[in-house]
Amino acid sequence: MNLLLEFDDVLEQVLQEEVEPDFKAAVAIVHQNNRWLLGLATKTGDDRSGKWCHPGGGIKPKENPKAAAVRECFEETGIRCRAVGEPFRLPAHKGVAFVPCKATSTHQKIDTNSEFSAAGFFTMAELRNLKPLYKNARNLIDRARS
Repeated sequence: MNLLLEFDDVLEQVLQEEVEPDFKAAVAIVHQNNRWLLGLATKTGDDRSGKWCHPGGGIKPKENPKAAAVRECFEETGIRCRAVGEPFRLPAHKGVAFVPCKATSTHQKIDTNSEFSAAGFFTMAELRNLKPLYKNARNLIDRARS
């Protein structure tokens, strides 16, 4: 009987690890009235620098991916949002939780910090003309919509 209980404990731990991966960063995919929030990244130290991308950053200890995405969105853009879907991942971005979010009000002022030199809400048509757009920005929006 004890062996069965130990097996159940191990199985539960393995399943939980697969369902709740070890995320290190969270990205908010924020929409408001069919417009999507993007910022022009400054010196990020990676391939997002100088490109329009979604707000995001590191997850603090004991913080979940949804809370981190909401916090990072506010810190980087001044926009308050709430998570409206479950975090998802992309194979090319291990450790990053992409979180579908919605702005909490249409009457918010964008207030960027040092991570974005500009930010705004854009329609999908406007995104086609937004240059340079980070390589996966449209794909993330498509994934967040589904």
